[in-house]
Amino acid sequence: MVVSEFNLSDINRGGMTKAQAEKLLIIALKYQKYDLSLDGVFVDGDLQDKHGNPPHPGYYDFSLGYDTPTAGAIDYWGLFSVSSQTGDIWEINKCERVIFPQLQKIQQEIMKKTGATFASEVVQRRGLGCTDE
Repeated sequence: MVVSEFNLSDINRGGMTKAQAEKLLIIALKYQKYDLSLDGVFVDGDLQDKHGNPPHPGYYDFSLGYDTPTAGAIDYWGLFSVSSQTGDIWEINKCERVIFPQLQKIQQEIMKKTGATFASEVVQRRGLGCTDE
């Protein structure tokens, strides 16, 4: 998995789009050995609060799960939040930051384009209910 799998050229000062954030998350999930090729595995990026807004300002939220006709219910594997400004990724059910060297390289390039830093996102990160301070 290399930085070249993620197209940084389309990211502007305003940050990543939801589609770009999902692509970054998929790279991270593959790195974490999630088998996204299984029939029934899905990434759902249509998470909203009761007013139709994203639940965490500054972040795109995605659920990862597995649904199969033989199972009695959908099995959710995680809930992930991806910062549009830095590419910071959190699994917010476990309050675990997703971090590995290739992701850090991509995040550095995203931050060069947006001008944001992890430090500038402290308030938004607290909104996830997870902190690293």
